[in-house]
Amino acid sequence: MDQQSRELSQRHVTKRAKKLRVKEKEIKLKPVIAFDFAEIRERDWCNVVTCHMDTAQAYVWRLQNFVLGEHILKPCPKNQIPVKACAIRINRGSYVDLSERSCAHVGEVVGVAYDSTNTLMISAGYHEVWDFKGRGLKSRWEIGCAVVKIVYHRSNGLLATATNDFVIRLFDVVALRMVRKFEGHIDRVTDLCFSKDGKWILTSSMDGTLRIWDVSLARQIDAIHVDVSVTALSLSPNMDVLATIHVDQNGVYL
Repeated sequence: MDQQSRELSQRHVTKRAKKLRVKEKEIKLKPVIAFDFAEIRERDWCNVVTCHMDTAQAYVWRLQNFVLGEHILKPCPKNQIPVKACAIRINRGSYVDLSERSCAHVGEVVGVAYDSTNTLMISAGYHEVWDFKGRGLKSRWEIGCAVVKIVYHRSNGLLATATNDFVIRLFDVVALRMVRKFEGHIDRVTDLCFSKDGKWILTSSMDGTLRIWDVSLARQIDAIHVDVSVTALSLSPNMDVLATIHVDQNGVYL
């Protein structure tokens, strides 16, 4: 396991700060809040992108050398809003709602995802589905409450969303409609993930529970009560190990 572990680091921050005659905190990046990576041609370009707390720029990294890349992804000078979600795909451009001649979202974007064929892009503030290459809006779902987190299962085309009303909603991105609604949490949902086969959704909440939902049966099939609320979770591909992070705990629990 130690041989597989890697650390991406700015390296020598203290030495660089002294050389530039600035404070260390002025050049040290803030905590990472989101990241994505690509496996294609990783020797040719930076293949990891990170978003940082209260930071408008996104940073790229070379996984092959474990170092910060030479480019910084900066927004338009008029739009210095902190970035909270990121994703890597081979295309570039801006997404605009041409029907209203307005920006893609009027509020905070909390998540982005792409389908397996690079045909659709999903963005979450409102739930919006875009033509990936044409960059036109295909559908918008307004559900009357703020989105907290999204996760997309590319094999079955289902998008799971957590909202601030503590409800998990499941959308069919191809059919462009909501297909499932899971209720049970009584406090803020902190994270969610699909099983590899897409048959289950696992969710965690500040109510101290970790719940498992069956997609085909449209109901909860199990719940685990924990002493300290889970803030993030991840299920292994073979579905035999669940990793969790908890409030005010420094470790990762299996």
